[in-house]
Amino acid sequence: MTFADATFDVVISSAVLHFARDEAHWDAMLREMWRVLKPAGLFFARLATDIGHETRVRPLGNRRYVMPDGDERFLVDESYVMSATARMGGTLVDPLKTSVVQNARSMMTWVARRVPGAG
Repeated sequence: MTFADATFDVVISSAVLHFARDEAHWDAMLREMWRVLKPAGLFFARLATDIGHETRVRPLGNRRYVMPDGDERFLVDESYVMSATARMGGTLVDPLKTSVVQNARSMMTWVARRVPGAG
């Protein structure tokens, strides 16, 4: 992104991160969003997860899966997101939440705050 570091009080990533090609691409997208977030800023993401559909997704490798509805997505789980939160120097503002769409997909809501002086 062309924005300067620590430009925004809030960064919203709605249905973006699950289009990553692989873990390196996902991490690069996250780092860039985190870079433009001010210290104490709020990060809100909605992204695909395997939670609720663990046995109904087909792995393709590199955290990519075919969802029950046939779409291909990069999927995260609780431990992956919690590790990313810590790595970025963040803390959860609200517990992770997942909406399960019957026979289709699961979407996680991830809300974190950038801890001043961390990450």
